[in-house]
Amino acid sequence: MTSGNTYRGNGYRLSFTDRDIDGRSELEVQLQRSDGQPFTLENFGATWEIQSPQLFAIWTSNQYPSQHRNYRSLSTESFADLTSPTSGIPYALAATRNGQNLMAVGLMSQNRVMNLRGRPDGDGYQLTLDTRTPLFVTSFSEILFTDTTPANWFDITQRYADWVDGKLNYHPFPISPACYYPLYDPWYWAFDGTTMDLYWRTLNQAKDLGFQAYLFDAGWGDEAGELSKWLNGSLGNYDAPEDKLPGFADFLQMAKSQLHMNLILWMAPYAMGRHSAYYSAFKGAHDLFAKSDTFYKGGDEEAPQTLDLNDQFQENVNLCPQTSNAQIHLKSLIERVSQTYRPDGYWLDFQDFIPFLCEAPHQHIASFGDGYNASQLQVTNTVLQQLSQPTVEIRYPVANLNNKSYANLWQSLDSPGDYDGMRLCSLLLRPFSHGVVMGTDEMYWPPDSDATTVARFVATTIFSGVPAFGANFEQAPASHAEIVKAWLAFFKSNQRDLTQGIFQPIGDFVLPDQEIQFRNHAYVYLRSGMPIDVPLSGQPQVLYLANCTESDSVSVRLLGLEAGSYQIEILDPYLKTVFTHTEDFESDAKLSQEVPQGGMIKLVKTAADSLPLDDRVWLLQSFVDPAVVQN
Repeated sequence: MTSGNTYRGNGYRLSFTDRDIDGRSELEVQLQRSDGQPFTLENFGATWEIQSPQLFAIWTSNQYPSQHRNYRSLSTESFADLTSPTSGIPYALAATRNGQNLMAVGLMSQNRVMNLRGRPDGDGYQLTLDTRTPLFVTSFSEILFTDTTPANWFDITQRYADWVDGKLNYHPFPISPACYYPLYDPWYWAFDGTTMDLYWRTLNQAKDLGFQAYLFDAGWGDEAGELSKWLNGSLGNYDAPEDKLPGFADFLQMAKSQLHMNLILWMAPYAMGRHSAYYSAFKGAHDLFAKSDTFYKGGDEEAPQTLDLNDQFQENVNLCPQTSNAQIHLKSLIERVSQTYRPDGYWLDFQDFIPFLCEAPHQHIASFGDGYNASQLQVTNTVLQQLSQPTVEIRYPVANLNNKSYANLWQSLDSPGDYDGMRLCSLLLRPFSHGVVMGTDEMYWPPDSDATTVARFVATTIFSGVPAFGANFEQAPASHAEIVKAWLAFFKSNQRDLTQGIFQPIGDFVLPDQEIQFRNHAYVYLRSGMPIDVPLSGQPQVLYLANCTESDSVSVRLLGLEAGSYQIEILDPYLKTVFTHTEDFESDAKLSQEVPQGGMIKLVKTAADSLPLDDRVWLLQSFVDPAVVQN
């Protein structure tokens, strides 16, 4: 039976409600049993068709840009990505070559396991979202998002993210001042073979260079090598071994009081190895896979993350978040570590490896999405109860719309040696990041790198978010530390602008440059090397252009620059002044300027032009009549 957009039959009621708002369509779908009883929804999906000769590529957040391109696939290519509460976002945008939106599609719900697919279809392109796991519900409801507004891909994606946040009643994790502290982490060269002496040396060096936060990465809570053993090791203890790190708890407090550094502990709270002190009590809460079922399990099924348990099951290293015991352990673990070590925050890792399918005989009290979010909320509440103004950091792809409430700091995926990949991964996260602080991966470069390479790494990091570095300053020449110290001083002087200003990609869609604007300051990062238009708002009085191209000169057109006289200062990779001169610019001026790679141009409107009109008249008269100055 059909009534309007409502359909009844076979004991069910299906209804559709369509709302069109400023070029955006919201199609709400609801399904209920007529008797109000719970039911299992095996699958649901939606398909969109794009037909446009202007279609160039599909943009999603569900790919690490290792090929240094800002899109998921070309319009001639197919792709398929799983998104889940722990990984990715159910959203895609069809873009023109210059990055204009043709059609953006997505779901309201972020805690479901979805398959996002795209494929060429005749003269068009087809995008599909469908579920990967059954849903056990009393009432099913979903809203499909479609936006055909002809605007920039970044702006449209921000619009989707804000729409989701509003629909899901997003409440940000409290932002602490320490979220904006530059961070040092020796992981990429020391790994988990750390000692008290190494910690103390690197802490002091980090302090001297201008870092304000330090991450004790994987290995502080176990013997060396336990992380790589996964299920077959003691991962999950989070109890510093006395033979490796004697007096570690007291050491942390001494370091905090003497160095005034924000000290962060790394944890992968859901992971628990068979040799962990907790395993015997919580092995019943682990994810299990039935050997008879060859279907994809939703997590890492290879050794040593997953090992044989018995003839019937394989065991995964992770606790199943659908169990009540997982929440009990997470609360107890965070309480114990917080009270014993009193850190300033946590770096919560490896949640993207939690399987979304579990076939263990233990009781599941919720779906994967609901269970995982309940576990995350337990961690969040416990951290806030135990620590004052903590930082809680997560990385891509766990850094997504589902998990925004459970952290106050986001960073890109691990990118040692690849500042382009780190920057573009951060760019993937940016349009979804309202409410959290954008950080960066701990950038590492080889100790034998030249100054230009080091400066590119450092400048890229400074212009991508709150900077984090992991270089080996003990083996590198002193010049590396000198470059880092200079750029960290620049970051500290401009911290508010760089971290709270309006961020936007500019230039080419495939390999964008980027800029940040805050009041009368603008910060432009140039990487592509192509002449580009830089849109400026508010007639900035101070403009920085970082040259991370492969050329010793840059060419830009400064749209919105106020006509007048500007002092141009050329800075080298150490941010030392090479030379200074003054130049007059018309509105929307073109600037072609030699500047060292890894260096920067600083434009400052001259004092007379920057003053209000009355002050300019006074200053002009003062040169003519000294009596004006006396009065």
